[in-house]
Amino acid sequence: MEVSILREIGLTEREIKVYVALLELGKTTAGPISSRARLAHTKVYDTLQRLVEKGLVSYIVVSKTKYFQAEDPREIVNILDDRREKVIEVVKELQYKKKIGLEKQEVVMHEGYNAVRALFNRIISDLKKSDFYYVFALKESYKEGSAPLFFAKVHKKLEEKNILDYAIANESVKKEVLLAYSDNKNIQLRFVKQNIPVGVIIIKNKVIELIWGELPTAIEINSNQIYQHYKDFFEEVWRNAKGK
Repeated sequence: MEVSILREIGLTEREIKVYVALLELGKTTAGPISSRARLAHTKVYDTLQRLVEKGLVSYIVVSKTKYFQAEDPREIVNILDDRREKVIEVVKELQYKKKIGLEKQEVVMHEGYNAVRALFNRIISDLKKSDFYYVFALKESYKEGSAPLFFAKVHKKLEEKNILDYAIANESVKKEVLLAYSDNKNIQLRFVKQNIPVGVIIIKNKVIELIWGELPTAIEINSNQIYQHYKDFFEEVWRNAKGK
């Protein structure tokens, strides 16, 4: 009889011999099984216990004596199905780990006005009409310095490419922000009183954090996970923010 399938579900040679012997004998004690399988009585009893644990053998006790019986061989199919389901789950987990491993995750620092300008030129160049540009606007930088002019130009280029452009700013700089984008018909502005991230841009699987001052710095974070977190947060704040 072909018993290789029993090895595939993890049965040992001894377990196979005992299970097959029990199928042939029907309900019986360990003694006859020992004779049929040609195994020592103690080994047969230990093997029967393992088969009980695997769901292939059951027993009843009559006058303190155990009588064993092989379960329906179709139970082997159920065991294989259970193993297949477990294998599928493991494969899914391994695929997820591979996906995470393949995802490019890195942080790039862009220091200085020219470096930041070059970064935004690249961003604008890479964005397509179907893309979006979300930003938690800078705060105090809109009251002085070069930030208002710099970002007015950035958003003007987004307008020229018809990129979906959403910005959330703090109420304390509402006047300055509205003035900076007064001639921009594309940008959608909303304002909040609550504390929000400042100088954070969310685009196309990346997040950029800005520090504006004497040495403007942009921290470019390439991470799908971080991007998704910020995107979800921005959209939640946007829904509750006030328009112009």
